[in-house]
Amino acid sequence: MDARGGDVMEAVPRLHPEAGVQRVGDRMLAVGPDDTLHTLEDERGEASEVAERILELVDGCRTVGDIVAVLCEEFEVEPAQCREDTASFVKLLVEKKVLVLGP
Repeated sequence: MDARGGDVMEAVPRLHPEAGVQRVGDRMLAVGPDDTLHTLEDERGEASEVAERILELVDGCRTVGDIVAVLCEEFEVEPAQCREDTASFVKLLVEKKVLVLGP
């Protein structure tokens, strides 16, 4: 995988079998296998609409590239930046054991 997310674009993210994601009020929360609670916030501490949308799009069928395509349609974002940011976010959720990547 390169820094821009090369191979990750073809990967299919799925919820980790021991993780959970749930909307509580107006926020989406994720809990990893170690019971760590993850909030999806931007740098201002507010709910990140894009991060939440990425998790909503994780369905075990779409590739990361498919998710990027949807995000580019729904948000005003530069495609190259969207690919980079989405790949980084997905990798972070994999590290935190919220997601797993498969073929």
